[in-house]
Parts: sequence; structure tokens; C-alpha cells
Amino acid sequence: MRALSQHRAFVPEWICPQGNCQRADFFPHWTLLGNAALVSAVNAVTSHDTPAAIPVTMPNRGRSRLPITPIVFKSLLASLLFLCIPESMAADLPALAGARSSSGQTSSAIFRAGATTGATNFRTEFLASEVISIAAQIEVEAAHVNQSGNLYVLIDLDGQIFMRNTSGAYQIWNRQPATLLPATLNTPLQASMALPIVSNTALGALGLAGSTLSLYLAYNLNSAPLQLYYSSSPLQIHIDRYDPLLVGGNSKQPLATNMLDSKRNRILPLLLFLPSKLAPAPVILFSHGLGGTYETAVYLGEHWSARGYVVAFMQHPGSDGNILEGVPASQILSVMQAAASAENLVARIGDVSAVIDGLEAWNRDAGHVLYQRLDLDHIGMSGHSFGARTTQTTSGETVPWLNYSTRDPRIKAAMPLSASVTSINTAKQLLSGVDIPWLVMTGTLDTSVVNDTTVADRLAVFPALPPGNKYELVFFEGEHHAFTDRPVSPLQKPRNPAHHPAIQAISTAFWDSYLRGDVSARQWLEQAARSVLTTADSWKFK
Repeated sequence: MRALSQHRAFVPEWICPQGNCQRADFFPHWTLLGNAALVSAVNAVTSHDTPAAIPVTMPNRGRSRLPITPIVFKSLLASLLFLCIPESMAADLPALAGARSSSGQTSSAIFRAGATTGATNFRTEFLASEVISIAAQIEVEAAHVNQSGNLYVLIDLDGQIFMRNTSGAYQIWNRQPATLLPATLNTPLQASMALPIVSNTALGALGLAGSTLSLYLAYNLNSAPLQLYYSSSPLQIHIDRYDPLLVGGNSKQPLATNMLDSKRNRILPLLLFLPSKLAPAPVILFSHGLGGTYETAVYLGEHWSARGYVVAFMQHPGSDGNILEGVPASQILSVMQAAASAENLVARIGDVSAVIDGLEAWNRDAGHVLYQRLDLDHIGMSGHSFGARTTQTTSGETVPWLNYSTRDPRIKAAMPLSASVTSINTAKQLLSGVDIPWLVMTGTLDTSVVNDTTVADRLAVFPALPPGNKYELVFFEGEHHAFTDRPVSPLQKPRNPAHHPAIQAISTAFWDSYLRGDVSARQWLEQAARSVLTTADSWKFK
């Protein structure tokens, strides 16, 4: 993490007597929204979630951002609320240097603020994925205790100033003294007053990765409104850049278990990868390819769980590795082709919904290891090869020879690896109902002798998908086995060692974007994903 830059002493422009000592030079000269535009944008967000971009110019700090949209503002303003912070945190808050009054005199008031991932251990730099709490406290001058006054909280976010209003939300301040709003209005001033800022929030997920926040505090008396007492030095907090390969802790040893689907009298083996934290986490399901097992892509399960997801690798009886036990090499292909049947696809589709049903039950079972650990409102679905077909058909693709929908609406995002179409001519029609985010991955040598699947069959998926949150990664010279970590046959080329890290990075950013609503992950996905690819790899989105 980079060292924080020294911030200039804070002389707010609203504290000058008679308004004749404006300090507009303190703030960088970025173009800001006026209050009318802000109110209009926030009202649009509240009522319609309109995605049109607000024309705010952000400073160029060596990184790119997505346009600031009302949805991003809604996420930010909804998170920076007046929330409850533990008293133990407020009791040990560090003091900010340089308490002064608008008359230029040193003040005996003490302004405190701190940020932490726990109750103590205050820090100034955090990972984009870290959940943090920020609290503040004002200790007024002794002569001011019990007098009526107002408290002010401002946040400088890379040169853009937010002020907190009495409802606890933040809005952009246009630096005009007449428009400055207090956070607390007409309150009896106490010797010590807590000002919680934000509680248990990953600021990086709000699109603030790579940003520095500076928190300022002030108060005045109603009997002397032009005389403000303020912290001339801020609390500065730096949120590191989003990095989908960075993990905050090791994943636990995977747990092998079985789930019984009593409706079909079918036992489903599962391999569960659990994050270290016990809080409810989004869930990712994974379906193996033909003749595979739930150990097909352990490298993904380990990485996703280390990133905070509960990952369930499914094993599908009838199309798993058990079908090849004792089969002579000369008969393997015919056995595999027989297992790639409509019957087994239907069984796999049923497996996905049955596993989600079972996870819901386990999440309610106080005696189960997964009790209250699952965020089942945010489920992702993935799979490789036949598992990609399983993913596609449970995530929006129509199965024309079935008279019912195979989609499970509980799946909110999908990532089929080695995806394919059954017919290039009907692909657009069969994929027209896909209305959730999809990320498809394949390679320029990604073929399969089972059902004679060609590269053209795989490359036909992305163009046929409806626009909106759809992505395609094509590895140059990537073969079918690029996406697994099963042993490579002597007849196959060795895997490209750059592929697995790229798959981990881009898949993680995709899940973070659409299962966690992480704005910084979405920015990385659409602006920086090529950093983990070669120039010959293809990366598209629409």
C-alpha cells in the first residue's frame, strides 16, 4: 500500500467572520454538482434507479473510473449513514491534531476519529474488500457544555466534498457557506459526543477502491454561529485498489458430504469449500464435466472460498467418474457419449435445484455446519463442459425438447466454462431468455470429441446472448482442459500456467460484481481485466 500524502491544514471556507476570508484554494478545483442537480439525481435514484450518469468530474489520480451514476450514488449515500458504533470503539478513538477556532486561536476542544475492522486497532489503510467501521467524537470546550449548538461532519473524497445532514445521509456540498448543513442541529452540547460515521461496510465495494477519504469535524454555538471550532487535521483513510487475486485469509479444508434428494431418491455427493468467517456469505455452485468428479477444479473452490464465498462442488451420479471404472480404454469414448444423454442432462438440472433446496434446509438447521452461514439471495452457478450445459440450462437457456422451464430463478449470475450451443442456427432463440449476468470462457483450441463439439459451437454463445452484463473470455490456444486441474493426458499439451490465475481473477471480479454488488470489482472487470491476459487473448463484454 502506498504511503498517505500529507494533507494541508484545514481552514474551512464557511468559518470566516463576515464571509471575507474564503479559502477556495484549499480544495482542488474539480467541477462539482450544484445542490439542485444533486437533489434531482438522488430523487431519481430513490424512485426509479435511473442509470444515467451524473456529470461529475473526478480527479485523475492515475486510475480510471466508471461514470458516477445515480445507482453508485445511492449505494454510497445509503451506506454512509448515522449508524450505531460500539461504545468501546468510541472510548479509545485517536485525537486529531490541531483543534482551532475560526478566530485563529488554538482551541481546547478535542476532535477524535478512527477506522477499524474490529473494536480497536485503528488503522488508516485498508484493503478494498475489508469491512470497516469509522467513528468520531467531539469533546467541546468546558465553557460550551450544555449550550445549544450544531455539529458538522464533512468527508473529502479525492477532492469531492460530502456533508452529512440531520437525517444521517451524505450529499455533495458545493462549497457555498449558505448551503452547508449540520449533521446535528440545535443540540445541547455535552462534554463528549459520539458521531458514528459508517458501520461494517466494505468501502471498496462502493467504488472507492484506490481512493483516500479525509474526515473533518466541527461545531459551533447557536449564540455565536460564525465562530466555529474544528479539526485542522483530518482522519485520512486510504482504500487500496481492487485486486481479485488478493485473499484475506486461507480457505478451510474442504468438507466432503452427501445430500439426499428424497423426491428422486438420489444421493448427491458434495465438496464444500468454506470461508474462514462465519457470517452469511454468497454461494457458488459448480457442476463438473462428463466423467468428472467434484474435484474437477479445486483451484477455483479454494480461491473463491478464500475470497469469502461458500462454494459447493456437486457430483452428478450417472455422468461422473464412476461411469469409467473398469472400462477398457477402447470403450471410454462410447461410454462417455452414452452418458452425454438427455436423461442425464435432465438429472443434472434437477440436481442443481435439489442442492439449492438442501442448502436452504441446512441453513435453517441449528445443528448443521452451514447453519446461518449462507446468503441464499445471492447464488452463482458455474460448471465446465457438460457442467457448462448444466449451468446454461439452469440459468436461462431454453431446452427446446422439454415442455417446462429448466431455469432456477434463485441463480443470480452464471459462469459456464467451455460453454457451447446445440445449434448455431437456433442459438439466439434459445438464449434470448437469459436476463442475468453471464460470463462465458473458452479457448481457440477448446474442442471435444464427445458430440463433436467445435470451437465454432463455443464461440457462438456470446453473440447470441442478449446485451447487458454479458462477458466472454477466449484464451489464445486454450484447450478444453485449461479450466480444470485434473491430470493432463500425455496426448494433451501442458496447461498454460497463466490461465488459472487469469480465470481466478476474472471469475472473482465477476462474482464480486454481481453477487456482492461491488462497484470496484465491476470497474476492474470492464477496465482492468486485460491486465491478467495476453494480447492474443480475447476479452469482450456487452
